[in-house]
Amino acid sequence: MMGTFWAWHYQSLIPFWKLRLEGRKKIPWKRPVVLVANHRSLIDILALYKLRRPFKWTSKDENFKLPFIGMVLSLTNSVRIKRESMRSGAQFLIQAENEMLKGSSILLFPEGTRSRSREMRPFKEGAFVLAKKLGCGVIPIVHTGSEKTFDRGSWVLKGKTTIHIRVLDEIPAEEVKKLDVKMLIKMVRMKMVLGIAELEKESLAE
Repeated sequence: MMGTFWAWHYQSLIPFWKLRLEGRKKIPWKRPVVLVANHRSLIDILALYKLRRPFKWTSKDENFKLPFIGMVLSLTNSVRIKRESMRSGAQFLIQAENEMLKGSSILLFPEGTRSRSREMRPFKEGAFVLAKKLGCGVIPIVHTGSEKTFDRGSWVLKGKTTIHIRVLDEIPAEEVKKLDVKMLIKMVRMKMVLGIAELEKESLAE
């Protein structure tokens, strides 16, 4: 839980960022699942530690070199993805599978990289192949607001924002097993699109 401590520490140093979380109890403590979240900002990595559940990140290799975020990823022994390697996909699956067999959930951004707009990028298959191979459930997580913390490519703070995180209902292992990868991706993406739209609508009403 050391990574969670440092993530909370960094969050607390920036008082005009507010984090709101709903649905944490939907994530099991002792049963590994694949967690998938949309990706709008580097701050997503710190913000999602608000979940305070045992999980391991998978993150591209260059993120381990970033200030603050890199230390959190290293402290939690997160799974590195070296995108330039032709073998990176197979290596990711082996590493992630080993962590899940030890009892840890895995959290991924299925878009692979941050979206340049509020619309999600196409999903990669890795998270869903992993879930099917391990026979575990998939839990979608949606959030809004992190895109307002920094401009892309900059560490200059933009000002006040509320990051709203919502854990959606689990797609149980039995259902994951029945669906092929493409159908599973389609189902998860649809749930996340609707979940993000609800959060955006609620934020406008506040």
